[in-house]
Amino acid sequence: MWKRERDFWADPDMSGLKVDDHGKEILVKVAQNALHQIRGQLELIEREAEIKPGIRIVSAPGHTPGHIAVGVVSDEAQLLYMADTVLHPIHLEQPKWCSSVAFDPEQVTSSRLNLLRKAATEKALVMATHFPFPGLGHIVQKGEGWQWQPI
Repeated sequence: MWKRERDFWADPDMSGLKVDDHGKEILVKVAQNALHQIRGQLELIEREAEIKPGIRIVSAPGHTPGHIAVGVVSDEAQLLYMADTVLHPIHLEQPKWCSSVAFDPEQVTSSRLNLLRKAATEKALVMATHFPFPGLGHIVQKGEGWQWQPI
């Protein structure tokens, strides 16, 4: 886990989180309980790295301070798991649009643009879990934005 992300979720104040006090209280309890339960299995990282052969952590801050994406390579095939960097297909056409809960909208946009360029250039299979089932497809350049091509 990115150290900055762990630190964010371990902070009882969660300063900068854009939810109401009740929502923040619930998130703090859930996050701290989950972090407590995995504390002995958690390895904190502070930079992009290959954590296992063919599995690379990619920095993608913005949604949260230490948000990450994951790249997987096997032979010639690539998968890019974008996590919460892209929440809806409209974010490909309008990459500067952000959700109301984005921790840092400027960073979301920067991270999103980097990952979209990477996915399109490398023709990676993309996993976008918030997209309609199955959330797998490819991203292609379309004018100033991109377009989703589900499998």
